[in-house]
Amino acid sequence: MKLKTTLKRLLPLLPPYVQRFLRARAALRREQQTAARKERTQVEIADVLARLANLRLSGDLMVHGSISNIGKFDKPVGVLVSAWIEQLDLQNQTLLVPALPYNTTMREYLEGKPNFDVRSAKNAMGAISNIVMAIPEARRSIHPTHSVVALGANADFYVNGHELDRTPFGPNSPYRKLTERHGKILMFGVGLNSVTCFHVYEDMLEEFMPLSVYLGQSFDVSCIGRSGNTLSVTTTCHNPSFSAIRECERARSALIDAGAIVSYPLGESELSIIDAKRFTVTLLNMLASGKSIYGPVVVNAAQKKRIHECLERLS
Repeated sequence: MKLKTTLKRLLPLLPPYVQRFLRARAALRREQQTAARKERTQVEIADVLARLANLRLSGDLMVHGSISNIGKFDKPVGVLVSAWIEQLDLQNQTLLVPALPYNTTMREYLEGKPNFDVRSAKNAMGAISNIVMAIPEARRSIHPTHSVVALGANADFYVNGHELDRTPFGPNSPYRKLTERHGKILMFGVGLNSVTCFHVYEDMLEEFMPLSVYLGQSFDVSCIGRSGNTLSVTTTCHNPSFSAIRECERARSALIDAGAIVSYPLGESELSIIDAKRFTVTLLNMLASGKSIYGPVVVNAAQKKRIHECLERLS
């Protein structure tokens, strides 16, 4: 673990061609591991659907998933996702999936001067996200780095206004809205490092965050909206030096103790449910005590005051 953390810390400091080489090697290694797992574990879609039905997931829900981590399914992934969506009550609840258009670092993507077209920008978040995005009724938020696709009762509420925030997880973002509405996060075959809502508490604290999780500069990105209109969206960029040392699993024990996460075995991985509001409250409390997903941190009086203000806002 220490070696892995060291390599993650050093990666953003290496020349771009070395970063690309190391990422390609890591991707190949993951593919080999996935192939080996599929040889070992067979997973019945009917069993997964029964498990999901027994959870009786109500309310709004954001899904993070990696099918390949679970094993080899007896039917295509699309069959599983479509059948599960039919189980949901989308007349009264909303399904959300992340739709980030890149799989590099945020800084690399933004420095490449991208253009973001909400109607056609790629979704690099995997099969589940892409299947949901392809449904005609789905709506995608206009944000060049951290867009979200929403489907169901309050889809427009979640995606509208995301482009107005100067940070990806601000008050108009789907992530903050899900948190404040006491929604749930479903982790389907992935660990805590895949949960984007980890950044909600950081954006709530703004300049009172004890760590400089964002770079000092902002980026103006040309975007195209749903009607073909052109607009410029300004966004901050995560600091790659802090992204490299971020280890979200540091929060797992605190989340368990707070009742913010419940996990169940599934194939070769697990299925976890997170209470989004309790999740953010736990992270704020951790920070107040000098702990964070980046490691130990010193919190001054002004920062503690802001943390308690945020906790009161979520109470």
